[in-house]
Amino acid sequence: MILQIVGFKNSGKTTLMAHAVSFLKEKGYTVVTIKHHGHQGEDITLQNDSVDHMKHFNAGADQSIVQGATYQQTVTRCYKQNLTDIINESVTIDCNIILVEGFKNEHFDKIVVYKDDKELEKLSKLTHVRFKVNLNEPNAYKHFETALLELINIEGLKDK
Repeated sequence: MILQIVGFKNSGKTTLMAHAVSFLKEKGYTVVTIKHHGHQGEDITLQNDSVDHMKHFNAGADQSIVQGATYQQTVTRCYKQNLTDIINESVTIDCNIILVEGFKNEHFDKIVVYKDDKELEKLSKLTHVRFKVNLNEPNAYKHFETALLELINIEGLKDK
């Protein structure tokens, strides 16, 4: 299942993503997250240049992977990809759910996060919207959890 969480800056997308991950992990699901860095013209900030794998990367490696006791980190040179390509080429583990923060114009199921009616109106033009939430409203997280479980059941994943 692929589910996007979309909205405008400071609407609560990252907060809702973190809540969704914790909620889904409590239910026993394997979760992958993908974040769109939506700042036009800016790149992401990479780890400090003093660590060995970043020295490899900065020397020109197209991909650098570091493995620790329980974590692995990969840095890859890759020009702007669409969401489908990122999923197909970068998700390397079997998972039940891929949560995506951003990529508003992609065509996967979406949960819209908004702060006010003006934002909601602008976001109403998006496709595949399955749920809308204003995190400042009472019981917003409970309503979100209910909607998320309904989407999971529709996908046939069933509550674990």
